[in-house]
This record gives sequence, structure tokens and C-alpha cells, in this order.
Amino acid sequence: MSDPTPPSNSDSISEPTPVPSAEPTSAPMPPAPPVPPAPPASPYGAATTGSEAPANPYASAPTAPSEPKVLSIISMIAGIVGVISFGYFGLASIAALVLGYMGRKREPAARGFWLTGIITGWVGIAAMILVFVFWIIFIVAAANSGYSSYSNF
Repeated sequence: MSDPTPPSNSDSISEPTPVPSAEPTSAPMPPAPPVPPAPPASPYGAATTGSEAPANPYASAPTAPSEPKVLSIISMIAGIVGVISFGYFGLASIAALVLGYMGRKREPAARGFWLTGIITGWVGIAAMILVFVFWIIFIVAAANSGYSSYSNF
């Protein structure tokens, strides 16, 4: 049996044989049909064709109802009133502390409100103590000043 492949010569480089090209057998393609115009833009941002409802960009997923934050909000309001009154309305500062600590246990989601109530409650009580000390010093100093309107008689 003889080998159908010719013997290879390492000194010669064989060139690949060209592949005959395929001739077109069909006629050229006709031009594409014209594209219909786009529907007018919707004011909601998405184009609609009439059968679709416009998308609402402001819609959001429904949220679960939040827990009431009544104690914490009242604590914050009372604390602010106690600070603004600069200690003259000490009952508001005490109420802010009580309600703030109650809100801390019962309403952990309202952390900002009860924390504000607790901080302003302590600030109001400190202001109340400073005002009380001021008045005591003022009364003692006035009593020891020696000024009396009866000395002229």
C-alpha cells in the first residue's frame, strides 16, 4: 500500500491552496421597511402605546405602620420646654426624664426622641439647680447687706 500523502520535504515550505469563493446564488436583499414614528412621550417618563397604564415614578412599596412614639415625643417636648424656661418650670424637666426613660424601654425605635428628652431633661434640672443656688445666694447677700429703711427713724 502506498501512502496517499506526498513525502514532506523539510527544506520546502508548502503554501496553502486557495479555497474557491462561493458565488451569490440569490438576488440582493430589498431595503428595510420604514420604521413607524415613536408614540408621544408620557409626562410620567415612559412612552405609552395606549394599552399600557403610565408608570407612576412616585409610587413606593407599602410600608408597615410604625409603632407609636407618644412617650418619646412628649419627653422631647417637655425637655425643650424645661430648657427654654431655664429652670423656672422644673416640672417639665422632671417629666422629660421620666417619660424619656419610659420611652427608652417601651419605644426603642424612637431613639432620637427619647434621647433628646433625657438630655434636655438633665440640662433643665441642672439649670433649675443653678437658678435655685443663685436665688439663695441673692437672698442671703441681701439679708446681710445691712441696708434697712428703718435706720432713718
